[in-house]
Amino acid sequence: MKVPMRWLADFVDTALPPSELARRLTMAGLEAEKIEEIGAGWNNVFVGHVDRVERHPDADRLVLADVQAGEHRLTVVTGAPNIAAGQTVALALTGARLIDGYSDTLQYKTLKPGVIRGVRSEGMVCSEKELGLSGEHEGILVLEPEAPVGAPLAEWLGDTVIEFEITPNLVHAFSILGIAREAAAVTAAPLRLPPTFDLGTAPAGEDALVQVEAPDLCPRYAGVVIKGIRVGPSPAWLARRLAAAGLRSINNVVDVTNYVMLEWGQPLHAFDKDQLHEGRIVVRRAGVGETIETLDHQVRTLNPDVLVIADADHAVAVAGVMGGVDSEVSEKTTTVLLEAATFDMRSVRRTARDLKLRTDASARFERGLDPELVGPAAARATRLLLDLNPGSRVTAVRDVYPEPVHPRSITMSFGLIERVLGIGFEPSVVLDVLTRLGFDPALAADDDQDWFTVQVPTYRQDVTIPEDVVEEVARIVGYEALPETLPAGRTPPVVRDPMFRLQSDLRDLLAGAGGVETVTYVTASEQHLLALGADDQGAVGLLHRAPLTALVRLRNPLQSDRSLLRPTIVPSLLEVAAENLKHQTAVRLFEIARVYLPQGRDELPREANVCALLLAGQRDAVGRFALPGDLDFFDLKGIVDVIARHTGIRPSFDVAAVPGLHPGRAATFAHAGKVVGLLGELRPDIAPDFGLADHRVAVAEIDLDALLEAAHAAATEIRVPRFLPVQQDFAVVVAEKTPAAAVEQALLTGAGALATDIVLFDVFRGAQIGENRKSLAYRVTFTAPDRALTDADLGKARGRIEKVLAQKVSGTLRA
Repeated sequence: MKVPMRWLADFVDTALPPSELARRLTMAGLEAEKIEEIGAGWNNVFVGHVDRVERHPDADRLVLADVQAGEHRLTVVTGAPNIAAGQTVALALTGARLIDGYSDTLQYKTLKPGVIRGVRSEGMVCSEKELGLSGEHEGILVLEPEAPVGAPLAEWLGDTVIEFEITPNLVHAFSILGIAREAAAVTAAPLRLPPTFDLGTAPAGEDALVQVEAPDLCPRYAGVVIKGIRVGPSPAWLARRLAAAGLRSINNVVDVTNYVMLEWGQPLHAFDKDQLHEGRIVVRRAGVGETIETLDHQVRTLNPDVLVIADADHAVAVAGVMGGVDSEVSEKTTTVLLEAATFDMRSVRRTARDLKLRTDASARFERGLDPELVGPAAARATRLLLDLNPGSRVTAVRDVYPEPVHPRSITMSFGLIERVLGIGFEPSVVLDVLTRLGFDPALAADDDQDWFTVQVPTYRQDVTIPEDVVEEVARIVGYEALPETLPAGRTPPVVRDPMFRLQSDLRDLLAGAGGVETVTYVTASEQHLLALGADDQGAVGLLHRAPLTALVRLRNPLQSDRSLLRPTIVPSLLEVAAENLKHQTAVRLFEIARVYLPQGRDELPREANVCALLLAGQRDAVGRFALPGDLDFFDLKGIVDVIARHTGIRPSFDVAAVPGLHPGRAATFAHAGKVVGLLGELRPDIAPDFGLADHRVAVAEIDLDALLEAAHAAATEIRVPRFLPVQQDFAVVVAEKTPAAAVEQALLTGAGALATDIVLFDVFRGAQIGENRKSLAYRVTFTAPDRALTDADLGKARGRIEKVLAQKVSGTLRA
């Protein structure tokens, strides 16, 4: 937001240079982005008076103007159509550096004397464009008659403009007056308010003049009817102030509404009352398919979520965004209905986004305006319109404000200031600061401590808790006043977040295993979740499952077909895999992210940390480093085993029946009886739904919260055993349906403490062992820390193993 210093000086005299004021306000939380000097380059440009104008003797479109500016008197050749004797103008002398008015780009030129059609010209009367005030070049700039002739133009028109970056929570400072309040508080200078019209003295309008049918979207609406308006150009002072603040002049009525918006922060709109059917206003929701042609001459189709300002028949403005052409103020307008209102911030933001129409008004309404601002802004605009239109009068005022807002009261301990800031202030200092901010503080005391109560103005919606009051004290006193003290005592140790460490380790581990990390949207489509498979209860997902109807649905998704917060990452990986397999023979993908699991109606979802894996395509395209064939379940299980070893857990695998995964090629893995993850191959009849019809796809999801709970640091110390280990192979014949994990657990149980490692290295099926049976070959490593193992030790272990296998899995050892 641009703040001209001349305009700011109407409300507060800070006695500070602009650069120092910008620094002080920046330190107080209002960031000054840049400072612009209007007129800094106007050397040799003066306020001049046109004494005489006569035609050029040798050119029909040129005139000779005798202009004097103090001691400077010269004849200027010009083609300006609006020059006339008696005018006060901007006169540039030889050597002045001006903008080239005839160039489409910003180019400067130095004025030199010249002969134009036989007449020597040593100066130039300037247009607004040549001075850099605006893009206007149709005629010269005509100054007010009271401009001091002979004075440098910079003394009359020069200004300094500070541009501030106003954050969304500081809407109270989104105006010239708002910045003036802050400047007054920072510098302890008195604040002056501009003159306004007393609307209480005007005739009250009938109820039918303004009707609000959607009070939830329009808490307050005021309409002021002014007759006797004459629409025309604005006075020079008004147009210049708007230009300095970044707005162009349109006409005196529209300029007043823009002027008050910049001055007070309250957007206004002026309707031609004679163009309103039945001369009244209705604030309502738009009808289905209702259309309006806005002031930018675009016909827009509305929906019932849009709040409109209508007359008796149709919409005449989009509330808080832009007016319509049907009721636009024109040169024929004589009666205006001035609108000042407060609209729901969420409604305006949604409307501006849906219509792709963001304006200066919507930018303010979107931040949430104070309803109490409506009255003063309407009174200020009324005063300006009456001043600019002598003979005009207010004929009716209607203010619909069913639920007035009141100042907020905050009571707090005086000692809270020192506890939060680390420094105490005298009560007189604190009370002075809060008074300058308009907080109306009152100090009280009891036996134990001092208390004080502040009445927070309605325009300070950002101050809601005692700590906010403390912040206000700190920023106005000045953060530089806070003591610079080194921390005392021992520096606390740095503790890294365990989940962050686990995720970082997994990223390194999976990248080392050939994986490529993906980052996908946190939303999923209903179509893809259903394609992955729903169970009998309608639950979707993979490792984590939840009813489709219970998933969190976004009201404003980035992609309209992906409106659900995902309970699983796998569909996102499947889409990425399908795209990449169009260009390469295999993909190994992983993603570490959160999934969102519903916890109940009106409850925020549980955000579970998950690692998802996907393998698809050829294991090795040329067969150099791996067995030929497609990546499958066992490749994925190998990666899971690596993760398990890295985190120090010993997983137990169990067959799983999950919709979406191939029967017999899906398993859960658990630690200490708690499921940690799920892996398996995608069902062939589902793969085509994700564009993977020709590929075998293995997927997995690991619950990182459960993994972190189960994980323990893997041993980093490597000890060489004193006695050589002994390896023995065991071929165990079991039923086909017996899980390998159960056989492995039985072997370890029978071997006891002597078993230090076990590996499954072969699976055999054949007539030799019988139908529906399989032989699993394991290599078990035996190690004793205190002695060399003998045949007797191994024989005893083998006997125990045979006994446990028979009891646990009905297995036998092959000879």
